[in-house]
Amino acid sequence: MDNILDKDSALLKVAMQAWESLEMLRQRRRRLKGFAYGRQWCDMVRDSQGRVMSEEQYLIENGRVPITNNLIRQLVKSIVGRYRYMAAKADGEELAQMLSRKSEAGVRSLDDYDARALEEFLISGCVVQRISDEVGHGAGVENVSPERIFLHRLDGSSAGGNRLIGVLHDMPLTTMLQRFGDGTVERHEAIKRLYAGKVGAVRPLGGESASIVFSEPSQAGCCRVIEVWEYLPSELLRCHDRRSAEYFVEDYSDEVMARLETENNRRRKTGEPSVDHYLDITESWRCSWLAPSGEVLSRYWATGKESHPFVTRFYPLIDGEVHSMVEDVVDQQKYVNRLISLLDSVIASSAKGVLLYPTDQLPEGFTWRDMRRIWSNPSGVLPFKRTSKTVMPHQVHSSGSSSGASEMLRLQLELFDEISGTTGALRGKSSHATGAEMLHTELENGTISMLDMLASFRAFIDERNARLRCVNSDINRNNCQEL
Repeated sequence: MDNILDKDSALLKVAMQAWESLEMLRQRRRRLKGFAYGRQWCDMVRDSQGRVMSEEQYLIENGRVPITNNLIRQLVKSIVGRYRYMAAKADGEELAQMLSRKSEAGVRSLDDYDARALEEFLISGCVVQRISDEVGHGAGVENVSPERIFLHRLDGSSAGGNRLIGVLHDMPLTTMLQRFGDGTVERHEAIKRLYAGKVGAVRPLGGESASIVFSEPSQAGCCRVIEVWEYLPSELLRCHDRRSAEYFVEDYSDEVMARLETENNRRRKTGEPSVDHYLDITESWRCSWLAPSGEVLSRYWATGKESHPFVTRFYPLIDGEVHSMVEDVVDQQKYVNRLISLLDSVIASSAKGVLLYPTDQLPEGFTWRDMRRIWSNPSGVLPFKRTSKTVMPHQVHSSGSSSGASEMLRLQLELFDEISGTTGALRGKSSHATGAEMLHTELENGTISMLDMLASFRAFIDERNARLRCVNSDINRNNCQEL
């Protein structure tokens, strides 16, 4: 009973290597996702004492308040909103083919899926969807987080040359038993023993953990299952029955060869035409569902010319590097936050009175570090050594100056628009254009600046829809045969 599940440690090792090779991509995505959703002070810095800490912690220790003005989130929302608006307005034009929300033959409306996929595409430069026909009512689509995907290599924007692709799943034990138990008590018990004590723990509400581990589930009450698709060579016997003029293909095996030889020997004795055959090599996709320890829960080959169920797109993917639109404006966003925090600090410093304090009047138990911490705040205290007993504590008022910080802030906001390639009119802001024609030109110019990115996403949608049509046609054909 212990050996009821086969083990494929070699495939598990290859899948883990493919997963580890994309670690830099996942780290970059986590950072950019943080910036897109307001976590913009998490970059690590080194202070004057050599300590490594986040920028937020560094500012707080120096008595400053980290202020965030999230321009990136508004930029992403504007482009996604513009996409949905253009899709809703498109009707019979060329744009309708590019961004149509209408259902094609056999393809259900996928507006929400595509909007979230575009949001992921803008943030990380990656978009992955999985086409599944397990529901039984036509093919379905689900967005897959790039945090869970792994590939052999990135050698094209669509990763079409990959010979290995997979995804990490978190499944409840009940679902696993229904899917991989084959309705036998032995397999059910083997799977239960395999995942004993390996169920995901309860995590705080708010999404998955910041970093997904290859062999550990990230969702509470679930077990980790690894889906791996390999493009492997397979041996086929192409056969021609000269008696019936029938052509057929068999998977090569010793049993098939023995059966053909037996049949040909029988026909030679009766004088009937033989079955000609020759060995051919082809390649096809094989799917394996693995446990984190390497046990094979399920394994099957894709039939005919079927491929793996994933549709991917990486932008722009030059020399294997992925750089998203959000990455282009991160530096401007950080500088805007720094300038606003600086202006806030200048205002706070200008509004406070600094107290000069004699050194021999330092309260017992106080250190100069404590005094410095207090000084960095409004109405802080600054110790000093007096030369006369008549010198008493008094307040000193000063007026701060932004030293051009406000002008620099305006410049950075303008640079943010220039670098992102989006105009104010495109993001729904008031425009300086006079007349409908000038406004239309401004919107058109803003759209052209994003055309390369949107065209890449369109190519992804076109590929996805073509795959959906093929899957749905196969489903309809099988249903007709069953009827």
